[in-house]
Amino acid sequence: MDERVATAFKSAAERTFRDMFGIEAKMIDMAELSPSDEHGWELTGLVGLAGQAHGVAAVRLASALVERLLSGTGVDASSEQERRQLEGGLVGEMINIIAGQAASSLSGIDMEIAPPVVVRGPNHKIGWPSIAPVVALSFSLPGGSLELDLCVKL
Repeated sequence: MDERVATAFKSAAERTFRDMFGIEAKMIDMAELSPSDEHGWELTGLVGLAGQAHGVAAVRLASALVERLLSGTGVDASSEQERRQLEGGLVGEMINIIAGQAASSLSGIDMEIAPPVVVRGPNHKIGWPSIAPVVALSFSLPGGSLELDLCVKL
């Protein structure tokens, strides 16, 4: 993974959580993932990337953290179905903003972002492209943690 891409996404994630939720997202680790790695994430928001920097970027969180983040926005759901839709929308918007900020900070590198997709379920699988290793940036937040996964070729 190109260091510029990892740095751009790390900084974008930190800014996004500060600006959207008023909380500090502190990166605690960066490691390469194996496609067969088991995980405890229940929601993943992912976007496809095209252009000079192409691949997939994903934010992965536990349901409990997404519930706390949604609660912090002041948005209330009138039903369980609406709550699930709002949580999915929040996760999709998070990765969309993170990818958009990362793309704009990578001056001179063309990167287009596809609309986000949200995947749910315990230990769900992502079909990562085989163009580059998948790198996981792990973050600690007040009340939980998240992972920003990148499979990007420059």
